[in-house]
Amino acid sequence: MATPKELMQKLKYGTAEHRKLLDAVRSRLRMSERKMRDRYTQMARNEDRFQAYIPESDLDALRKNRRNQSGIPAYRTIEIPYSYAVLMTAHTYYSSVFLSRSPVMQVMGRNGEAEMNTQAVEAVLEYQRMIGEMMVPLFIWLLDPGKYGFGVVWHYWDEQYINVRQEVEEPVMFMGMPLIGVPPRKVERVMELPKYRGNKIFNVRPQDFFPDPRVPMRYFQRGEFVGRYVEHSWFDVVEGERQGRYFNVGKLRAMRADRTSQISGELISRETGGRTSDLPDDSTQDYNERIPAGFIKSFELYLKVHPKEWGFGSEDKCEIWVVTISTNGIIYGCEPHGEYHGEFPCDVIEHEPEGYSMFSRSMLEICEPLTDVITWLVNTHFYNVRQTLNNQFVVDPSMVVMKDVQNPDPGKVIRLKEMAYGKDVRTAITQLQTQDVTRGHLSDMSMMGDFIQRVTGVVDPIMGMTSQKSHTTATAVRTASTMGINRMKTNCEYYSAMGWSPFIQKLIQRTQQYMTWEDTYRVAGELSQFGKPFVQVNPQMISGFYDFVPVDGTLPVDRFAQANLWQQLFGQITKFPQIAQSYDIAKIFAWVAQLAGIKNMQQFRLVPDEMMQRRVDSGNVIPLGNAMREVPPSQANGMGPMQ
Repeated sequence: MATPKELMQKLKYGTAEHRKLLDAVRSRLRMSERKMRDRYTQMARNEDRFQAYIPESDLDALRKNRRNQSGIPAYRTIEIPYSYAVLMTAHTYYSSVFLSRSPVMQVMGRNGEAEMNTQAVEAVLEYQRMIGEMMVPLFIWLLDPGKYGFGVVWHYWDEQYINVRQEVEEPVMFMGMPLIGVPPRKVERVMELPKYRGNKIFNVRPQDFFPDPRVPMRYFQRGEFVGRYVEHSWFDVVEGERQGRYFNVGKLRAMRADRTSQISGELISRETGGRTSDLPDDSTQDYNERIPAGFIKSFELYLKVHPKEWGFGSEDKCEIWVVTISTNGIIYGCEPHGEYHGEFPCDVIEHEPEGYSMFSRSMLEICEPLTDVITWLVNTHFYNVRQTLNNQFVVDPSMVVMKDVQNPDPGKVIRLKEMAYGKDVRTAITQLQTQDVTRGHLSDMSMMGDFIQRVTGVVDPIMGMTSQKSHTTATAVRTASTMGINRMKTNCEYYSAMGWSPFIQKLIQRTQQYMTWEDTYRVAGELSQFGKPFVQVNPQMISGFYDFVPVDGTLPVDRFAQANLWQQLFGQITKFPQIAQSYDIAKIFAWVAQLAGIKNMQQFRLVPDEMMQRRVDSGNVIPLGNAMREVPPSQANGMGPMQ
């Protein structure tokens, strides 16, 4: 394999190797972009629908200005966010199924690994989930399939350190020996403190994801490449150059400084999304060209290559390499991926099982036609009501004063002209008879809502609403809720098989590759309440093969209802001594307390007399009768902790 210096020299900007690799990367990104563009319009519409947004018409704008200026309320066209409610209900269910387990990332040994090792792996993963701030990306990962049709999560290994500058005192040295009698001097030192070491994950916007279009999305790992749009800060670029990962940084800085590009146009066009999308950008950045700032718009492409064919070395076995290029055509990163799992560092979940097409539909897309009908029914009904509220008259202008008729103030008086005196006023002015022909739209809207529930399986009980139908029995409500849950249960099992299982497996294998230290981690799950709360983990303990325990798609059991059931059983056990002798009553009591939400039951446990005496002898416990005695000097000096 070519050394990093040799590879950087070969890929220097302007060389034939640089142009060859740039063309190869560009052709693959363009091929993916042409296929992905088929979904960009629908994705933009889904974003607008998620925000309940519709374009403002001229009449709506006029009414809005009139309301802002005069304060008179005026009706405006609205978008009924029914699909938003359905999607968020489904997302709540998915989040409860996947993220309410304890621990969230449960694993099991594949080849007979010991339970202690499994516990160590779960403890490390739980630490990475909490300290690595994985929860927010996981929530978004579960939302994106229903919003866009698929969701992407990217992951990598990160070791974060904090540089702290401090002023410390150091003795004055002479020939390696401190000078006696000379006061120490104050010097500045920069200390590097470890902050976090482990897996990190982040979401990739579906419009920024570029898989190989020659394979279906669910089999993207079988493709030749996968890429993403990325914006690297100058801090990351400079730091990467210092670490030897990035090159051509000088050319990148020069071409960015003069705002010119030697390549016409960007590498590919990037969609910005719907009209409600407010993506972060640097358009308001006031650059100081002497000090580079801002971000470099780039693409990261992971390629399955034979190094010998691509000029990366002499090996002829397939490897995964990552190439980083800016949008103006500068390659500033090219290195082997080099991770044990041997796959692309990302995972995808789709909303609906579909075996052959490139893309699957989102929940918003499925509900779109029915939601449009509901929006039309509501708006036409209120427009008709508005028309009815505006009184319409047939007037004989020769018999009434038109100025009084046109007066919009309430409680007005319409004066008759002299020629109308003594005549029937109904011959001078008559109100037209109006009828609300859209009164049935409200019942039609309820019917369309039922259709959406049948399509998605998100019924009223799951949405936290009681049934609006009369004479609905509790059994019927429970049956409808159960069947709706079974519909979403299939989606959860599909998410688990397609995305979560390979995702957790990559996290474990990456941890096994990069973890070289020993540390203490909190035990994950319910075992921490009844055993040791911490476990010492080293690289040998997490070795082996582990699989993600798949979710069964059902909601976690109601802990309060389960606690009530256990209380009833606990009361029955005490009445039958032969049953009570077969079980540990104390552990059952602690288990029921934990289900009820009590998490500190350990502090109430009795300590054996021998252990208590050892604590008294060591000064860790003071007998209650001697609490007022004089404290020994060892304890007064902090030598013996006191409970």
